[in-house]
Amino acid sequence: MVKHEYLIGIDGGGSYCRAVLQNSNGKLVGEGVSGASNIMSDPQQALQSIVSACKAAIADANLSLSLSELVVMAGLAGANIPKAKAYFLSLPMPFKHIHVMSDLHAACFGAHEGANGGLIICGTGSAATCHIDGTFKDIGGYGLSLGDNGSAAWLGLQAVKSTLLTMDGVHHESALVKQVIEQLQARTASDVVSITSAYKPSHYGELAPLVTACHEAGCEMATAIIQEGARYIHSIINTLNEYYQSFCKTAGDSSVMPVCVVGGLAQTYIPLLPNNIQQSLCSPKTNAQLGAIGYFSQVDSANDRVKESVR
Repeated sequence: MVKHEYLIGIDGGGSYCRAVLQNSNGKLVGEGVSGASNIMSDPQQALQSIVSACKAAIADANLSLSLSELVVMAGLAGANIPKAKAYFLSLPMPFKHIHVMSDLHAACFGAHEGANGGLIICGTGSAATCHIDGTFKDIGGYGLSLGDNGSAAWLGLQAVKSTLLTMDGVHHESALVKQVIEQLQARTASDVVSITSAYKPSHYGELAPLVTACHEAGCEMATAIIQEGARYIHSIINTLNEYYQSFCKTAGDSSVMPVCVVGGLAQTYIPLLPNNIQQSLCSPKTNAQLGAIGYFSQVDSANDRVKESVR
């Protein structure tokens, strides 16, 4: 692998962009955080956030580095969409080099330090992937209007839908509905519709704590929503394992694939999963920033081996 003096690993999502600065010896010397960096929804904002996070990491390391000296290895939300990735990479970049992959793939690669394994993220959005011998298979990640089941945004959306059904007399009153009405400061169904008409997933995500709190307090409506989310997470784990087992039959391997469930709602859902599923889960070994660095470093090494064999 070509040895670079400084590398930046990026985990760029819909809310935050996190950067780590690594020197040529693999030592982490600085970290930085900035705003949203989804290259599909706002590529210009994403680039600004990446630049800001890189500058913050350089400042944290107390180094005199220019962006043009950096090789950036980034896991970014929206990079799973080829058109979004191509457009983003067409923008003028201030870095020496930039490599881009999906933030989900970077998180999965980091969680298992490059080994085979699966990852489910249930934060503001939700998505899953598994990494098997250099190949990723994705499930979900289509956005709130088409999916994101089990996510914080999805919980908030279900809470609002249940509130409207209650206002229409279809559902009985519940603690959750009272909490939603209070937080929205709404009096009628029309108020709810007007207030949420311009909501983005992050706005619905802000209602998710009401659902989890009411669930913990025994609200049947909130619990029903949480249980539906848990069933979805369970089904995704089963799907990932089925895919892995089909690969194992071909490879002659009968081992069980390790799966990580991460994100702000992970600890809400994991206790609701069957015991055998809970016991098969594992904790991430490292983060998406280091996952991006590890993945692209591995690709560089493989390319070097190919070049060497050609010689």
